[in-house]
Amino acid sequence: MRGLSMIIATILTFGYGFAAQAAMTVDRAETFRRLAHTVDAATPIEDANRVWYGGMLAPITVEATAEPKCTVS
Repeated sequence: MRGLSMIIATILTFGYGFAAQAAMTVDRAETFRRLAHTVDAATPIEDANRVWYGGMLAPITVEATAEPKCTVS
């Protein structure tokens, strides 16, 4: 009886693992499909869906003011 319980438990464990793996695969494919949509370009000359494969990009400049966010009087 103990052997039968171990066999049933093993089969159920593999079955649950397979079902979880299949659910994650479907979810991952749906996420890729949802996030990989095309983007409309602002101008017809530049392609917004083109992948950048290296080269030199212009530096990003961040400007901040020196004003304090909270003043305690």
